[in-house]
Amino acid sequence: MTSYSESSFEKKRLSDLMHQSVVALPGNLLMAGCMVLLFDRKFSSGFFLFWLAAMTLAILARFLIAIKYRFADKTTLTPKPWFIIYEISIFAMGALWGALGVYVELHFSLVYLSITLLILAGLVAASVSTNAVSKPAFFCFTVPMLSPVAVFLIGSGDFERIVLGVIVGGFLIVTILSVLQISQIIRESLIQQFEKAQLLEALEIEKVNVTELNKNLAKDIERRKQTEQEKERLIRELQDALGKVKTLKGLIPICANCKKIRDDKGYWNQIDSYIHEHADVDFSHGICPDCAKKLYPDLDLDEK
Repeated sequence: MTSYSESSFEKKRLSDLMHQSVVALPGNLLMAGCMVLLFDRKFSSGFFLFWLAAMTLAILARFLIAIKYRFADKTTLTPKPWFIIYEISIFAMGALWGALGVYVELHFSLVYLSITLLILAGLVAASVSTNAVSKPAFFCFTVPMLSPVAVFLIGSGDFERIVLGVIVGGFLIVTILSVLQISQIIRESLIQQFEKAQLLEALEIEKVNVTELNKNLAKDIERRKQTEQEKERLIRELQDALGKVKTLKGLIPICANCKKIRDDKGYWNQIDSYIHEHADVDFSHGICPDCAKKLYPDLDLDEK
């Protein structure tokens, strides 16, 4: 995975862990209260009240951690310190449950010990679902809970207690192996989820890019169409202008006397008619002073 997906993966694991923690806390508090009622009612001992107070504080600490996480800025959050705080808090709870198990093993009969071990086994089984997303968290809770009881039972010298100790140790080992497999499955599942999410994100970005390219292409095509239309319009205007332009070039045969011009067909045309036909020029006729004197000698025309 990339660094980005690894960070997101750790944040997802932390989020699941905190959510499951809140769900598991009421169960721990309920079981702790039931244990104290069961033992302290029959065997008055300050240990149980002290233990319940300590367990309540540990549960409250985990609850406050979960509340603080809920209102934390998830975008800038660094998962590692939160994992460490969570593991310390859950280790405290596991150690308290383990201390209760050892106390019951040292001071109570097998009946009460069996009840205690049954409750501890149930808590471990519940921890599989709540803490399997983080192997260190699971170990911090279950190992201090069951391993001290198993050691004391096996070292008690009593056959029945030794058997119970072996059962507790075997249960702990089997549970740990199961959690290792479950944790790997969860990790692979989360990795696949993030890979799919990244792929969908990349596809969405590509879709946006393609859409933008299509928009730009459509605008470019429209500009090209407008350019072609403008070009065609200019060509038409130019052709119209060229169609109206007539030029005179080459040698023009002209009469030396009357100044008529011979066209390509051999006809003699007045000079003004010829130029008008070939150069699109109109003439306005008048009489110059010299010609006026010759044509109208009786008229007194002063040049103005």
